[in-house]
Amino acid sequence: MSTQSVRVKRNLMLSTCAFAIAAAAATSASAQSQATLAAAATAAGSSTLETVIVTAERRGTDVQRTPDAVTAISGQTLDQTFTTSVAGLNSVVPSLEVTKTSGFENLVTIRGVGSETPENGLTTVPGVSEFIDGVYIANTISLDQTLFDIQNIEVLRGPQGALYGQSSIGGAINIITRQPRLNTYDASGDFSAGTYNLFRERAEVNIPIGQTMALRLSGQKYDHDGFTENLAIPGFKLDDAHDASVKGSLLWKPTDNFSATLTADLYRSNQHGDAQKNLIDPSPDPRQLSQDYPSHFKLTSQLYHLNLQWDLPGFSIRSVSAYQGLDHIQQEDSDRTTFAQIHAYDVVAAWNTHVHNYTEELDFLSPAGSKLEWIVGLFGLYQTSKQFVVEYGGTTAPTAAQLAIPRGITNNPPSNLNYGNDSHVQRKSYSVFGQATYHVSDVLRVTAGLRYNNDDFKDNSYNFSAFGTNTVVHSKKGSVPTWRLEADYDFSPDNMVYASYARGYKPGGVNGSYGQQLIPATFRPEKNDAFEVGLKNYFFDRSLRLNVAAFYYNHKDFQYIETDPVPFDGGLTNIPKVRDYGVEFEAQYVGLDDHLHLGASLALEKGQVVGKTLVLDSTVVNAIENNPSFSSPCAFGGAFYNPGCWAAVLAAARDINGKEPPAMPKVSGSVNASYRWDLPSGAVTARAQYTYRGSEWARIFNEPTLDKVKAYGVTDLYVEYAPTGGKWRVSLTGTNLFDKAGVNSRYTDPYGTGQTSQQYIPPRQVIGTIAFAF
Repeated sequence: MSTQSVRVKRNLMLSTCAFAIAAAAATSASAQSQATLAAAATAAGSSTLETVIVTAERRGTDVQRTPDAVTAISGQTLDQTFTTSVAGLNSVVPSLEVTKTSGFENLVTIRGVGSETPENGLTTVPGVSEFIDGVYIANTISLDQTLFDIQNIEVLRGPQGALYGQSSIGGAINIITRQPRLNTYDASGDFSAGTYNLFRERAEVNIPIGQTMALRLSGQKYDHDGFTENLAIPGFKLDDAHDASVKGSLLWKPTDNFSATLTADLYRSNQHGDAQKNLIDPSPDPRQLSQDYPSHFKLTSQLYHLNLQWDLPGFSIRSVSAYQGLDHIQQEDSDRTTFAQIHAYDVVAAWNTHVHNYTEELDFLSPAGSKLEWIVGLFGLYQTSKQFVVEYGGTTAPTAAQLAIPRGITNNPPSNLNYGNDSHVQRKSYSVFGQATYHVSDVLRVTAGLRYNNDDFKDNSYNFSAFGTNTVVHSKKGSVPTWRLEADYDFSPDNMVYASYARGYKPGGVNGSYGQQLIPATFRPEKNDAFEVGLKNYFFDRSLRLNVAAFYYNHKDFQYIETDPVPFDGGLTNIPKVRDYGVEFEAQYVGLDDHLHLGASLALEKGQVVGKTLVLDSTVVNAIENNPSFSSPCAFGGAFYNPGCWAAVLAAARDINGKEPPAMPKVSGSVNASYRWDLPSGAVTARAQYTYRGSEWARIFNEPTLDKVKAYGVTDLYVEYAPTGGKWRVSLTGTNLFDKAGVNSRYTDPYGTGQTSQQYIPPRQVIGTIAFAF
């Protein structure tokens, strides 16, 4: 471990101790001492932090009165840091990890719990649920979209088993967009330009229509050149962006107690794709690689939803009805290198996914502030999806014609077709849920929630290759109860402690493979029993906010990808038990008459597999099956037909007892500071942020040479000038100022040639913006 890494960890640990001492002081300080501190802070020119309203409890509540680990990020903060994707929240939100995988998926993990099943989005669901304006987003590919027209983002850490149900085994992300406003006409927009030929244009307008209706229209165009040069294809760059978003929302509010909002949200992206640099790539430059097959990524999505709110004397009714359509077209160099480098090729000529998703949620809520607050609801989902995959491979250099997709390939596979799949999946899910909070007294509350979840999967999969064809029909039905029990107590109006026990789950599902020796036809639901204790505090007349949360997880049936002895028959299965635990800190301070703002977050986490667990690592299997020795039972393609080869592979299974879960750095966090100078002509605001993500494992196998992802730290800077009374502002943003080549993720492909690649965080970017409003 480097001296710098040790120093960083030591400083973060010292910060942890300081936070803990402050938290303890909060719970023991008397009212008199609190008043003394507040008076001193006021005399020094402090200000009061703004109240942050979140919807974690499905109703608007002050984040400091919400007994859950919740982080809220405003749209203004996203703009100042030029955060354009969910991955930009890495380590800014405690315990949040968003890792790029296989060039087109963002796998979200919170506290080591999320999704570790890349390239299997058709048969599994995310482990951290995402909602946009109350609509459940059911596919991980949707996370590739550029953020757009955001009011704020809420990240809920820990399983949300009662109110959010499936996919929230690790937590939930609520994305809340800007909404229409009655009796108001305004418009705004901005134009940004920066390095790598970056251009972003945004515009929005709010139009009142009479006294009861309003229309909001917004659009965004975002482009930049690729960060990474492909030396094998001159002029071809990866990590580029070329996308466009448009949104229209129509609000109708005929009375004070009823509203209806109809929204259409469209997105399109067409680019070369992400740079996946092979570990054996000959170039030492992280922004260069050599791949002889051009990748391509195209994503089109559409989201339509109707949100209804009706407030009656004794309760409120809320309905969210939605349709989501997704079309994803991709091709990639699956060996992530050149034929000359490995004397073989592995090319995915098509990886096309099409999803139609219908959801409905109906909630009934008690009035806020009553002694017994309750919510009951129904949720339903119906999804149809299909996937078409064509993967070529061989040891003789291919011609362009051999990598094309001929008509009738499903019935007449060419000799170099290693894997083809045409899957049609139908998924139905429904749940009923309820949660109630009883105010025992003015300072003590208890909450209980229960949810019944029912899932039904059916996979009709047609597999075709040079080795034969087969049709597989697998189905799985199941129901899982989840819950939440919680109590919270106010030591004072500014200090609260809470404790909770919750269960979250991720549905089981089906594998579309045939003839496998190890992988089951279906896999079990993943469950997480979570215990959490937290403190939420204000200090110094509410100029300092300090929150602490400690958790312990009993994580069962962890879903992951395992290799089968039969090539291309790998799939999903379960690890019986993983235990995770940690502590998180968040702090914000405002002072000097609201000129100075400080913030910090810190997460300390650890997890491990519990009990003897034998698994197959794809890299070990590949070495056995590709043994050139004539005496090997796997010689001459024996992996496809020889039971002796299968037995040799099964004998190579390894025990992973004690291994650490992926995407769970032991230390991560961030600090930021901003200051505003008031000038005669206007105001200048400067903001600096440093983010640190510790080292982590990329896979549950914990192979040091393949799976260890190094730590990195990133510094960002923002400067803005806004004239007094003006309708415009200008700003300059610098991201990754010291141009750190931090590794976001590593990925060892369990299929094909099994190469290991890594994806880097974006390089240094300098971006200027001019914005206007009228």
